[in-house]
Amino acid sequence: MKLKKILAFICAAATFTIISCDDDKTIGLPPTPPIPSFDVSIKSNTGNFEVIQEKTLILTGVVNATEIPAGTVYTWAVDGITQASSDTVFNFVNASAGEYTVTFSATNEYGTSVATEKIKVRGKYATGVFVLNEGSITTENGSLIHIDEDGNIIANVDVYVNGKELGITSQHMFIGNKKIYIVSKATDTEHLRRVVVLDAETLKEIADYTDDLNAANLGPCDNIAALSDEIFLAAQDGIYSFNTVTKAVTKIKNGTISMMRMHAANGKLFAVNSQYVKVFEQGKDTVSAQIDFGASIRSIAHSGDGNIYVALANEIRKLNVADYSIMATSTLSTGTIAAGGGWMSANQSISAKGDTIYFYSSTSSPINIYLHIFSQNKTSLIANVAPFLPYSINYGGIAISPKTGNVYVSTIGSYGGYASDNAITVIKFEKGAAPGANAIKHVEDYTGYTRFAAGIYLPECYE
Repeated sequence: MKLKKILAFICAAATFTIISCDDDKTIGLPPTPPIPSFDVSIKSNTGNFEVIQEKTLILTGVVNATEIPAGTVYTWAVDGITQASSDTVFNFVNASAGEYTVTFSATNEYGTSVATEKIKVRGKYATGVFVLNEGSITTENGSLIHIDEDGNIIANVDVYVNGKELGITSQHMFIGNKKIYIVSKATDTEHLRRVVVLDAETLKEIADYTDDLNAANLGPCDNIAALSDEIFLAAQDGIYSFNTVTKAVTKIKNGTISMMRMHAANGKLFAVNSQYVKVFEQGKDTVSAQIDFGASIRSIAHSGDGNIYVALANEIRKLNVADYSIMATSTLSTGTIAAGGGWMSANQSISAKGDTIYFYSSTSSPINIYLHIFSQNKTSLIANVAPFLPYSINYGGIAISPKTGNVYVSTIGSYGGYASDNAITVIKFEKGAAPGANAIKHVEDYTGYTRFAAGIYLPECYE
């Protein structure tokens, strides 16, 4: 028994010695380096992940690591389909509007890191400028022109996309609900296209309500706007609502309005009649509110914060669309806002981007373009654009982009020669240039496209 205990003790001591010696071997050696961690992300050249169809968005894959192994492999995929690009830069282009998932991955000896972004491809007509043509009562139907941000123009873009013409004497256009609504002044006996609805980005035709309006015996209309499933149409005897689901046509009590463009805000529709702003709501057969401004209203526009700017001759007021109170009033320090009147009131003489408001003084020479800072009561003359116009008769109005400050003017040489002597003039200004002719950066004339222009429309004016 004593021998067994001695042997057990010897074995235990030997085991301890082996372990101790093994531990001694690790003392003083450098620790095993940790596996380097890295992550990736995606950036775009524009700072956002939105692009117009057929335009290029440059994407860059960023690898966040102290040191990137030389053998790192980069992969790009769109909706799971691997792309040709195998480096950190990828030119994203897509011919179809929609939403796409772009994935960037980096793989090396330490593993794989993946980043994903959603890219929204907007239709090619989501930006730029539209010019609506009345056409000729006897020889031509109405039509639509589009000029994109690169200056490319398409005449009769409605026919180009859908193979169909608009109705006779197209009068007004409205952009809202991701749609474009166009009304033509046809009568129910002419059986020509009266109200056509297009997708706001692709211009694919969504609906034609000619038969429905004819069945309701609704007379010719010359102004249009929409709230959700309800279209509002101005006829000679007042304004009507047309429910696109039930097809019911309802005359709205006390609904008379001018041809001035209507604007939607806070789920309501705001229209002008002389010195009043009238408010319409979906499903109601009477005016919801009527706000008296005490003087003739020249134009209304979105304020950028969900409310409405209302322009008088020498001042602009911001209307609270929730309770109809006046939030603030700004007085012009120079210039006068162009007056509406008759068919010319279809034009919008002010446009805004937040606190900055652009307006013009007249549709005949001098055509002075002004910039007004609402919060500062400060107005400055940018330029008189009349000397830069190829023809003297303004037909179709003037539009100023609240996004770029570019000015668009439609002119004709004569009423008889409207089809040959006409131009859409685009005027750009040098940033920071002093007011006057030296502010003009670029003038471009598109001649031969208009057929009695019925207004110039900028999508950003409806945002």
